[in-house]
Amino acid sequence: MSTRMVFMGLRLPAILAAAVCVAGCSLVSLKTPERPLSNRDLNARILTREFSYHFIAAVGQCADDMGAGETDPEVLTRALRWKIAAATESQRAASRISPMMSLLDTWALTAQMRAFLSPGQAGGELFGSHQETAVALAGELDKEAQALARRLTASNEFDEYQRFVDAYVRDQPLASLEFVRPSVVERWSAAHGGGARLVDSMGTIPEAMTDVSDRLKMSSDALALQTLWRTQLALREAGYSGDDIRAALRQLDERLATASQAAEHAPQLLHETIGELRRSVLDVLERVDSSSARMIEALRTEREALAADVRVERQAVVAAADEMLLLVTVLALVLLGLPFAAGYALGRARRG
Repeated sequence: MSTRMVFMGLRLPAILAAAVCVAGCSLVSLKTPERPLSNRDLNARILTREFSYHFIAAVGQCADDMGAGETDPEVLTRALRWKIAAATESQRAASRISPMMSLLDTWALTAQMRAFLSPGQAGGELFGSHQETAVALAGELDKEAQALARRLTASNEFDEYQRFVDAYVRDQPLASLEFVRPSVVERWSAAHGGGARLVDSMGTIPEAMTDVSDRLKMSSDALALQTLWRTQLALREAGYSGDDIRAALRQLDERLATASQAAEHAPQLLHETIGELRRSVLDVLERVDSSSARMIEALRTEREALAADVRVERQAVVAAADEMLLLVTVLALVLLGLPFAAGYALGRARRG
């Protein structure tokens, strides 16, 4: 029998023994090594994730409004890329383990996006006549993120966060709609020394499990939107707009009708029509296959990142549970052994 199996077998008796000892002695209390999140950290986690939902919805709606009355294919493609990149980065920032780092990363993202879309910057002319609308939205979201940070931090801490965000935006501006961003957590850690504490507590086991559940929900919600948007982008990049797809379907309907008529009158004409129909279908399938391959690759990358996050969280929770059970076992052994040791020592003293 392995050591691990022996340890597993001793867990339940040890816990029961500890419970009996505690029940018989009101002076003894057992405390687990868990430490719950502070009210500020818990509020930061909840409010930052709520802001992320708002951020993604606002950018998505703005991009959709652009597409409603726009005919320029470049602007339509850029609007799709904008909401895909913004949603991806917002979800990633809001789902960090450290609540305050999530808040800081989210604020830095909004500040970067505002600067990126401002006139004279790399993204200052992306959306044509809709540029002012995008700039106004980015400025509003940045103000909201800043206000959220002010609510959750002390004045001196807020000033420190603001200096960091200003320096980060200045030194690491967004260069394109890919939204490539260096890690805010790494930058913060480097600025405050490698030994800086990034998180005060992982929280209790229920809090950790709730965090994992919330992050999975965020990822699943984002996955649905990302799938739709990336499909639209892939089709557009393959040369198909919404009008093109509708036109292609109408053309297929017309050719099917022609084939039906040809079958009644001329077999040779039928063969020619079937050949044209086959070429049309193959052309559509070829473009869709190419688009699907790119979309599947993007989704695979997102899934691998999510799986890695879940694996890390699960290991942390299991480690915390093992630590707690080990502590309870040791305390139980000590509590059970003390009376015997005391009796043995007292007996020897009396005999002596």
